[in-house]
Amino acid sequence: MWITADLPGVEGRLKDEPEDFRVWELPAYEPAGEGHHAYYQVTKRDWSTEALLRKVSALLGRDGRDFGYAGRKDRRAVTTQRISCPADWSGVAEAFGQVEGVLEVEFLGLHGNKLRRGHLRGNRFCLMVRDCHPEAPARAEAIAARLARTGWANYYGQQRFGRDGDNAQQGKQLVLGRGKARRNLRELLVNAYQSALFNRLLAERVERGQFATVLDGDVLAHLPQGGLFVSTDRQADQPRLERFEVSPAGPIFGFKMFAAAGECDRLEQELLAGEGIKPDDFRRVSAPGSRRRQRLPLEDFSYRFEGRDLALEFSLPAGSYATTLLDEFQKSCDSPWREE
Repeated sequence: MWITADLPGVEGRLKDEPEDFRVWELPAYEPAGEGHHAYYQVTKRDWSTEALLRKVSALLGRDGRDFGYAGRKDRRAVTTQRISCPADWSGVAEAFGQVEGVLEVEFLGLHGNKLRRGHLRGNRFCLMVRDCHPEAPARAEAIAARLARTGWANYYGQQRFGRDGDNAQQGKQLVLGRGKARRNLRELLVNAYQSALFNRLLAERVERGQFATVLDGDVLAHLPQGGLFVSTDRQADQPRLERFEVSPAGPIFGFKMFAAAGECDRLEQELLAGEGIKPDDFRRVSAPGSRRRQRLPLEDFSYRFEGRDLALEFSLPAGSYATTLLDEFQKSCDSPWREE
């Protein structure tokens, strides 16, 4: 369910060329200048992170598992991200430079730890939507104005659920102890199932008209980062939500997830019961659970038209999907909230 469901989209096409989808990582920290890990900044075209590192590790004759990175980047894009490797490896920049599609490599310095998933503040995006609807300028203006007031729904993107869209159901079978999967796929499939449940509850909240309302027993998270707490005074917390100081934090179900209370807890437990799942079932797949912010503000947002093409620029926190925000503008048929 879109936040702007009553507003028509700009339509158009995304990713005609990799240059239509530009991504820059926003690092969480800078290299300290000493340590056992070398940090590089790599700009690449039409390469996913994993595929590029497999290629470069083969050129170096090294174990690719020794590379580190903060976030996976899609193939059909031009992306700038940081990569780490052991500091005693030689010829690393040269190996990256041999790969067609690697546009720039820069050594940043040494650091004490390997880059790990999540070691970033977020990502900066510049997206180009081609051949939009003739009325797209007015439509984009209306959508942007609405989202500036309400925020946007932090759904997981469609890519979370796999090429065939069945990762979530496979993950459910693993949680129930009925399915099998290779060890390296188990976490991906279980995460897809958790994400689908998060999306479903968020879509229901939007549909009830409660997206920007503190509910009884809501788990709230500080913005842009910070801890969780259960709302015990909705009247006091509502203005903080409206100022984007806090966001409702939806469930990533697991065996020791931070619990909601009251009405929110009831809604979450009803969803699990309808799935035939108990929180303890997540123990068999080692999924403790967590919380994810449901409502985010537009950050560093701007847009412009170049004829019929729409360029959008914005920043997102780590773990959020540019395609989810973009879909509020396009209104595509592959919306992430449809995935269950």
